[in-house]
Amino acid sequence: MKLREVFETASVDHERQIPGTNRIADVVATFSTELYPFGKGLIVEIQHKHDEKEIGPITGEYLNAGYSVFWAYQSDFEGHDMTFAEHRVKRPWPHAVPLVEGVDGYPDPVQRLLDPEPAEEVRLEVPFPTEYLRAHALEVIPPLRGYYDAGRSPEGWERIDTVSLHGKGRERAWVNVLRSPSNHIFLEFWKKNTEDGESEYLITHIGSEFPERFEAFMEDTRTWFSSEDVDQQVAHWVGGASLSFRGTTLCESWLSLVKVPFGPVKFVVARRDMKGNTRTWAVNYRSGDLGRLAVLRHPIRRLFGDVTDTAAAVTETGASTAARERMAGNSADVVRD
Repeated sequence: MKLREVFETASVDHERQIPGTNRIADVVATFSTELYPFGKGLIVEIQHKHDEKEIGPITGEYLNAGYSVFWAYQSDFEGHDMTFAEHRVKRPWPHAVPLVEGVDGYPDPVQRLLDPEPAEEVRLEVPFPTEYLRAHALEVIPPLRGYYDAGRSPEGWERIDTVSLHGKGRERAWVNVLRSPSNHIFLEFWKKNTEDGESEYLITHIGSEFPERFEAFMEDTRTWFSSEDVDQQVAHWVGGASLSFRGTTLCESWLSLVKVPFGPVKFVVARRDMKGNTRTWAVNYRSGDLGRLAVLRHPIRRLFGDVTDTAAAVTETGASTAARERMAGNSADVVRD
């Protein structure tokens, strides 16, 4: 078989240099116009004549120049006739398509846009407003972190007392009474899930108005638990007793008892800044919680002194206890200690 028999309109040459390369092909059939899928022509390289030929690099140059390549071996010849196996022909497409990565092949201006040189590091200090730090810094890092057991931090924060609300069960809850280095008093409400270890806290500032309002809150709470509101199973929130206090001009806080829609009674503590941003902390009410919360009055009195009307002090006894037991029996979500 001769190339002219396969490509009748092609011009066939021996030992001819291929345009666009420095290579001289053994045999090349050149087409007058490009012929798909063979390109500009078909080159035959006879390998058995030159064993030292580098097949890969030579093939790549021919393909890049737009020519197909067929490598003929000793087994392809019978006398002067060559067997042409078309499936072994390397064609310009897709073999001539270069393997590139990233932005290779793009013009230089495009490469600089797509893959710019690393910019010089720019450091810029943006100070937080002092009022923001005063109002929110304690929300990010507990003031006694790492020093709760010692009871005092190197910065001068001091734990005055701890009142336990929920000491049993999966969810624990407690209140820390703290004094800051500037002699301000804070209540730090904590809860922790003992199964997954997740914890949450909310810190509130209290002032001299707190002791008297706390006693009034305890009295209102006793009255609310004696009312029918506790037993309601309705689709809206039912508000109970609430204690509002403002420790600073930057934030206000409140402690409330509420009954959630078709759910349990909850203790809710909230803190709101001057812009209206509010954070809340809540735990389910458990039987006996009011008695445990009432213990909070003792460290508060030591810090602020007794309230003028000591008769307002309320403990969780009598009718209020019966009302709580009734409420606990009606709500499956209330957990007993």
